[in-house]
Amino acid sequence: MYHSIREPARMLDDNVTVSTDYFQATVDDARALGFETVTTEELIGFLTENARIPPRSMMLIVDDRRPGVVGEVLLPVAEQFDWTVTLSWIIGDTGPDLWSFMENLAEGGRLDVQSHGLRHHYIVEGMPEDEIREEIAGSIPILEQHFGARPLAFVWPGGNFTPLSAQIAREEGYRLGFTAFSRGPLLFNWIPLGETERAVGDPLMVLPRAWSPSAIVNLQQAARIGDEAARQAQDDRTTEAQWYSSNCAAELPPS
Repeated sequence: MYHSIREPARMLDDNVTVSTDYFQATVDDARALGFETVTTEELIGFLTENARIPPRSMMLIVDDRRPGVVGEVLLPVAEQFDWTVTLSWIIGDTGPDLWSFMENLAEGGRLDVQSHGLRHHYIVEGMPEDEIREEIAGSIPILEQHFGARPLAFVWPGGNFTPLSAQIAREEGYRLGFTAFSRGPLLFNWIPLGETERAVGDPLMVLPRAWSPSAIVNLQQAARIGDEAARQAQDDRTTEAQWYSSNCAAELPPS
């Protein structure tokens, strides 16, 4: 989950900005560990149907409206390594010049544009249903108009959501939702959730994301957990193959 990426001499004292040096180190580490990027559509296929994606997959999600970060930092890296960048875009008061600029960037085919809300209003308990629906659904036709595709994911503004808002997002056609909780990596049959997300009752609408200042640690954690899961799956497969042979008089196909 990226926000600002700045040269070391221009760093901000906050918890969302990373330096260009740290970003490059993150890219280098991701490459060394064998990570590749996937789009929102590819993630949906994996989480719902176990569709094949790279064994170590990641998404580079840029929140808010960060044309400089996207155009000057992320897209050059995406071009170099054949990656994609997921854009979590706020409609707000985006003007004609900025729309034109982003449309030109999107023509390269590497931007995966999703919704970060109509006005980035935080969705909290007690917020009227019509306001929730406007914030969630209002961006859909505008993103379709400018980028030619309906958004598939809703990135919760400020990380705030409620069970009702998750239900509305589903009703409006969103397939995934992203929080600001850093809970750990995803597997096909395992989405780490906290108490707040579990209360929603729809794990795909409250997916966790890692924060950019800890990206290297999170990538290493994901690789380690993925390796452990792969070893466990292979151990389980031996037992499953024995059961299948005994009860079905056949052999499992190669893994």
